[in-house]
Order: sequence, then C-alpha cells, then structure tokens
Amino acid sequence: MFGASADKVSYNQEFSDEKGYPFPLISDPDLKLIKDLGIVLNGKLSKRVTFVIGKDGKIAKVYETVKPATHAKEVLEFVKGLK
Repeated sequence: MFGASADKVSYNQEFSDEKGYPFPLISDPDLKLIKDLGIVLNGKLSKRVTFVIGKDGKIAKVYETVKPATHAKEVLEFVKGLK
C-alpha cells in the first residue's frame, strides 16, 4: 500500500509521521503518476481516488468518492474479501 501526493517529499514525510501512516507517501510534484492514473483534469488535481491493486497486479477496485472519516474501514472490508 502506498499513497501519492503532489506535495513535496519533506511535506509528505512530516504528514505521514504526524498521522502515523504505516505506508509510504510518494511525492509526485510533476503530476506524472497522478496524470497517468487519470486523477488530473485540465492540469489540476481533481479529486482523491483510491485504487486497490489485487495480488495479480490488476486494479481490483477504484473508489472515486472518498470520505476520510469512513474510507479506511470501507477499503479494509473490501480487501479482506479479496481472494
């Protein structure tokens, strides 16, 4: 699991440390990865999106609407159901 953000490495590290994330945040200030994933419209970040990648390396689910208060639980429940 990892996160991608358009923020600088130093900000992502501070944010990750503050939140206690057990996964890395990839810094993508040039928006290359983010654009490749289709999360940028007209050169601007458009939304928060979660991609769940299965063991086969394919996208198993895309969450295009993310509610921070409940999202982690929602994704965890989905991942537990993957075979």
